[in-house]
Amino acid sequence: MDPAWALLADHARARHATITCRSAVGLDIPGSTLTSWVEGGRLVRPAPGVLIVAGAPETWRQRVAIAAASGGGWASHRSAATLWGLDGFPPRQIEVLTLHGRRHKRSAWIVHESRTIRGVDLDEVDGIPCTSVVRTLLDLAAVAHPFLVGQALDHACRTWPGMLEAVDGRHAELARRGRRGTSLMRELLDERLGRGRHRDSGFETKALRLVRSIGLPEPVLQFEVRDGDFLAFLDLAWPDINWFVECDSLANHFGKRAHEWDRARRRRLKRLGWDCAEVTYDQVTKDGPATGRELRELYELRRQSFNP
Repeated sequence: MDPAWALLADHARARHATITCRSAVGLDIPGSTLTSWVEGGRLVRPAPGVLIVAGAPETWRQRVAIAAASGGGWASHRSAATLWGLDGFPPRQIEVLTLHGRRHKRSAWIVHESRTIRGVDLDEVDGIPCTSVVRTLLDLAAVAHPFLVGQALDHACRTWPGMLEAVDGRHAELARRGRRGTSLMRELLDERLGRGRHRDSGFETKALRLVRSIGLPEPVLQFEVRDGDFLAFLDLAWPDINWFVECDSLANHFGKRAHEWDRARRRRLKRLGWDCAEVTYDQVTKDGPATGRELRELYELRRQSFNP
């Protein structure tokens, strides 16, 4: 067997017979070779940037893999709930999550956009890039019936110890006025945690209040950085000195895919000249004065040393 073909087939076998053109490049398979295999009928191109091995049986999971790969995103919402095996979500809808600004209209599946994707929100199930269980539950609240969301939340809490607290923590970080599903998830969490209803202004808003309280210039929220196919949104940015504050998640136990995605994003921003100060939810909400003093010092050091 052709060694290059054997390499591609082995890669695709673990991913429901799919391979992205980018992955093929990583395997040192030239684009001209891929084109010849497509023309020869060995590969089929079901969507831009994605190939499947001809003759492989079509399955729902393969269609999800194609949808995620085509948009450079992750299976999400009801699709992710199915992949995680959460109660109440059979394999029907195909939904993917992608960074805001990358969405491509597709009639075969639903594409959601977000500016708040972090490594902690990402995982992989059965070879398919997918939102984490926590992020999946939070996103479900925006699209599914309240009964089904509660059922899925209870199932996840029975399956993964500490899940209720993890969902509550990430919800507090993402909660903001206008985010779909925020109120529903807050009610579900309050009911299960035995507490009265409360309103949480969200991690980013709390961080903004902190930097205002220490007298820093007004930052740009969700500042967009593009470089070729790279896209990132910076939580609180000061573009005049290429410095930003990242609202880092409380959660720190996530998989290899999430770890690599976060690190690659930060390395790319560093190569583009950006410097970052990371703060956690607890540092902002429970130790605000000390965190504020440190941010003020870091801002001044960056301002003094910045040389565009």
